[in-house]
Amino acid sequence: MASPDNDMVFDRIMEMVGDDGPFQKRYNLIYNVLAVLVFGMTVVNILLVLTVPDHNCNVPGRELHNVTSVDRWRTLTLPRELNSRGESGFSSCRMYNLSKYPEGTTPDQWFFYPNETTSCLYGYEYDREYFDRTPVTEQDWVCEKELHPTNVFAFIRFGEVSGTFVLGQLGDRIGRLPVYLISLAMGALGRALAVFTAPHYGLFTLLAFVGSFASNTGFQSPLIVAMEISKDENRASLSMWQLGGWTVGICVAPMILWWCRDWVWLLLGTSLPLLVFYCLPQYNIESPRWLAGQGRYPECIRMLRKIAKVNGKRFDMTVEELQEKAPRKEFEKMYGIVSLFSGSHMAKLTSLLLVAWICNTIPTFTLLLLSTQMGGNPFMNFFWQGAIELPAYLCGQVLCDRIGRRWTNSVAFLCNALSCIPVIFIIHHPGTELYASIFAVVIKFFVCVTYFALYLQSFEVYPTLLRQTGTSFGIIVANIFGALGPYIVFLGTSFDIRLPFVVLMLIGLLGFVTSIFLPETLYQKLPDTMDEGRRFGKNQRFWTMPRRPTAERAQSPGEVEKLNHS
Repeated sequence: MASPDNDMVFDRIMEMVGDDGPFQKRYNLIYNVLAVLVFGMTVVNILLVLTVPDHNCNVPGRELHNVTSVDRWRTLTLPRELNSRGESGFSSCRMYNLSKYPEGTTPDQWFFYPNETTSCLYGYEYDREYFDRTPVTEQDWVCEKELHPTNVFAFIRFGEVSGTFVLGQLGDRIGRLPVYLISLAMGALGRALAVFTAPHYGLFTLLAFVGSFASNTGFQSPLIVAMEISKDENRASLSMWQLGGWTVGICVAPMILWWCRDWVWLLLGTSLPLLVFYCLPQYNIESPRWLAGQGRYPECIRMLRKIAKVNGKRFDMTVEELQEKAPRKEFEKMYGIVSLFSGSHMAKLTSLLLVAWICNTIPTFTLLLLSTQMGGNPFMNFFWQGAIELPAYLCGQVLCDRIGRRWTNSVAFLCNALSCIPVIFIIHHPGTELYASIFAVVIKFFVCVTYFALYLQSFEVYPTLLRQTGTSFGIIVANIFGALGPYIVFLGTSFDIRLPFVVLMLIGLLGFVTSIFLPETLYQKLPDTMDEGRRFGKNQRFWTMPRRPTAERAQSPGEVEKLNHS
């Protein structure tokens, strides 16, 4: 194993070229704010356009029978039923069988028994208050086809799972930069080409899969590079900036659809701009730390000189000098995901992180989908679900830097579970839509706080050559379970709107129990070797609060723990 002094060599090299200069600020603005803003719109645009508006059977003949009132015609031709909120309304998918009465009879003579209904024989009428055109209204993905949007959502999650599995490991093998460029292309082209395929459900679903394949690595890759070229104290701030870009993106996307009212323009206008980020080669760099770890010293020097030039630093180190100062460590052979379970302690950390990711991801996706089913303006519901993320992340950053990642994560999970209880009790009462929506936003607030803490923990627990693999694996497993989210929403829209919140409450409690056993990562040095990863947090006491080390820099994770927890 390399000595502790060698572990800090690259930090010293980054100080020489500048680890908190104009280059880092510009890189962060371009790739962790602006690019993530566009990526955020790309992620949620497909969720927005698959919103199912209110609909009823289209029953022709109103003019023929001289019925001037639309409501009277619906009363005559549509049965009434209770919806998922327990409210009585016109049936969405059934109509009375008008063939019972021959032509020439008047509506005043009509009388139908409840069982004299049939499916919608003449198509559907959609509420056009908020949408002019969506794939759902164009292709009638309702009633007999009501699972079509839900299945697309599930394929989106499986796309994220597959992409994170493949590209996440490639990020540690071929580099962060090529994986990022692949992510940009797949996000842009997958969504843009989908606008031509709505009549072909299988192809539309495949392109939804492709467009979501690189969603997670589109966020991970630039953030990992930013963390690996910046000083340790900025890690939480870097994550905060990226999450701010994401928040703005998911808030802007519903406003664009509200303005244009057409799903085609939304998908094109929010996905193709991703290609712009191919055009800034002077800032789109590979991580020098990763290149040095791979023994690719000439490329590492080239990246370091780019950083030094923008930061106004003199950097004359040669390849030979770099190789002498930072010799390639003899890392253990990596076996991808299998290495995450190397040793009992690392296996325990990986398992705890997996469960925590699952307990965060299912509510995140479920709440986004539920926001369009809560009643009222779906765009504003979606907007508030997104807008609450920014103050939640700010709160998460403050708490993570004050009381630590572990306590922030576990307490937020508990608050998330408790916030579901009022919704369960009030949502069936008439006139409570606003209060239910407010509590749903509160739930989302705590879910986002847990996300912020968990994201930091995932990056900070794993050693350098497993950092992207480990984070990606957590997201992979979480997204597999996250595919249940659309079906949880389906329970609420088709059976009882309370059921999703019961499920979310139980998930929050599980997240609380799991996250409280994760180690604290605040003030800890990022582990480099597998041995450091196996020992990370092993000696921490349960009832303790993190304290800033007395020395400016600790030499090893073990020494930091002694300083923090003695």
